Amino acid sequence: MRPPRPSLTLWIVLGLLLGVLAGLVFGELCSALEPVADAFIRVWQITILPSVVVSLIVGIGSLKRDSARNIAVKAVLVLLLLWAIGTLAFFSFQLAFPVREAASFYSTQDPAGAVDTSMVDLFIPSNPFTALAQGWIPAIVIFCLFLGFALMLDDGSGPMLSSLRTVQGALFRMTRILSLTFPVGIFIITARTAGTLTLEGFLDLQVFLVSLAAAAVLLGLVVLPLMVTCVTTFRYRDVLSAASKAVLLALSTGTEFVTLPLIGDGVGKLFDGTAGSDPESDADLDGEVRTYSEILVPVAYTFPLLGALSPFVFILFVAWLYQSPLGLWDQVKLVALGIPTFFGSSKLAVISLLDQMHLPADAYNLYVGTGFLRACFVAAMSAMSIFTFAVISIALATNRARLRWGRTALSVVLVLVLVGLVLVGLKTGFSDLLAGTYHGDDQISRIELPRDQNGLLPNESVNTTVYLRPEDVPATVGRESGGGDVGRRAVERGALRVGYNPNCIPFVFFNGKGDLVGYDVEMAYDLASVMNISRIEFVPVTGDTLAELLDSGYCDIVMSSVVVTAERLGTMKFTDPYATVHMALVVPDGEKGKFTNLATVQKMDGLKVAVFNNTALARVATELFPRAEIVPIDSREEYFVERRADALFTAAEEGYPMTLLYPFFDVAVLEPIDAYPMMYAYPVARNSSETFLMTLNYWIRMENDYGMLKQKYDYWILGKIPGLTAPRWSVVRNVLHWVK
Repeated sequence: MRPPRPSLTLWIVLGLLLGVLAGLVFGELCSALEPVADAFIRVWQITILPSVVVSLIVGIGSLKRDSARNIAVKAVLVLLLLWAIGTLAFFSFQLAFPVREAASFYSTQDPAGAVDTSMVDLFIPSNPFTALAQGWIPAIVIFCLFLGFALMLDDGSGPMLSSLRTVQGALFRMTRILSLTFPVGIFIITARTAGTLTLEGFLDLQVFLVSLAAAAVLLGLVVLPLMVTCVTTFRYRDVLSAASKAVLLALSTGTEFVTLPLIGDGVGKLFDGTAGSDPESDADLDGEVRTYSEILVPVAYTFPLLGALSPFVFILFVAWLYQSPLGLWDQVKLVALGIPTFFGSSKLAVISLLDQMHLPADAYNLYVGTGFLRACFVAAMSAMSIFTFAVISIALATNRARLRWGRTALSVVLVLVLVGLVLVGLKTGFSDLLAGTYHGDDQISRIELPRDQNGLLPNESVNTTVYLRPEDVPATVGRESGGGDVGRRAVERGALRVGYNPNCIPFVFFNGKGDLVGYDVEMAYDLASVMNISRIEFVPVTGDTLAELLDSGYCDIVMSSVVVTAERLGTMKFTDPYATVHMALVVPDGEKGKFTNLATVQKMDGLKVAVFNNTALARVATELFPRAEIVPIDSREEYFVERRADALFTAAEEGYPMTLLYPFFDVAVLEPIDAYPMMYAYPVARNSSETFLMTLNYWIRMENDYGMLKQKYDYWILGKIPGLTAPRWSVVRNVLHWVK
């Protein structure tokens, strides 16, 4: 006798476990699997959208008009009630997310200027083909519902529905064929996720999984059964007993589709156990129950019930994870967009909602990576919610509903108490779990200048002097005229004098070792190399004295994120711009949404805006925020520690590294983003020779053409720094020592 073949579910579980094992063994080497993982995800999406369209049309169009008319209104009311309960429940779990120390380097995603799709376009399918091409799920769903209702009312639509069922069967077979790749795809995706996920990232992910599990237990075992007992005469124990087989099967397989027969059977048994005393009447009633059950259970599977609403938790989790919490209006928008989107695949819904809520698309990989565990909880909730929907709808349609006010009031109190206890417990547990996991400040203190091909730091191969205070600079400096051919004079002197301001992270700052580092510092070493000068003297400067310091010969050039302004162009000469930055406000966590729109900020009363003293931004801030009190500060501590103002005005590219040092702050890039760029360039003395300026411009163009500016941008601005963080633990690295 041949042993039974393993089921697809078993293969998926095996792929999941092997993926986790591969990630632990090979660690960051698994990042090479990313293109293959993305390919699998794209392949799996091939049949999703067509299946949504065909299933909705067939499901609605197949209903009988008499049955539909009798139960439609009541079923819709139950559906709306379930949506309300699910939405309130899932959104309440964001209260369990702890205050999080988290920050990152600047990201090009924020200033990308994501364009909001019109709500009219999202919901009104003026061109269904455009909606299909753009993946606008709400518009697609509305179109399919209208077409389904039209077919239901058309007695001659049988052949069309038959053809659509054939297409539906073909799509189902395609999906089944593609499902054969699930174990391999899950293995690759899980290996990539487990191999690159840090301990902090893993602990963060537990916030989502544990919250989802708690929501599943509360809704499936408490809220939904109590809801049935409040509007019917069924007992809590009988409700759980009738639904238990379907819920347990969904929990173990990770899919509610296979439980539909069990759900229908459970609904029938629940009503059989409470039939009246008249046998003939009971027989008629039981037949009616079976008829309604045969309609409602599959239709409920097509409609999004509580399990389908669970991506709300994930979207809120992603917003928390990426320090972009959704405001009240955004959460209302999420509900309005989400429920129609959930008529389709949850994976497609997550992709769409991440895009609509302007959250990182990469977060979708986390959603897929939580696959089987997430699917088990979601499937169990879905099975219980389909059961609840069918029971209450049938009870209303057959006049067996009994609203018991006393039980309802007691149930509401019990649920509120349980939810409160769970949220408090989760928040306390999450806070303890994530305590001590933040190391963003180490990222700043550990940054060094990139080493050359010989493994030497620039200040190890070039004679470097860094003067910390103006009074430390030797008296001989500043006695030369700043005009003429400054480059030739620097060569004759044998030293390039560079003005710097250390408050310009990541352009110029001191790292944890006390070394002067940053984008502009590396550029200074490159300039000295191009000019064949073997010594650099870094001298401190302030923004309001740049012109006189350059004219006096105190420094040859200032390399410290200097903003080009019309006023400065009249007193200094500037090189071609080497970087474009975006104006932003650094604000406390949770307040980012209030400060992103410049017009809104300009209308605020009593606003205090901090700006670094002796910089061009002081004048810019006065012009941009005429109603605000501008607070000049000399150090970061005056804002982040002493809190002398409500917001700090700076460049976004400089604000993000500051939040690494002070993680309870966030960066609000002023919108519209493209309207407020600032250019950084290097100033020289007003009467410097054109030869020196031409040399500098040629050097900057050469740096740009050969990709050196991009390398520095990636390194210092985006934080793509090899070795900045310790490699993820892995067997091949830390146990076998096969890789370094």
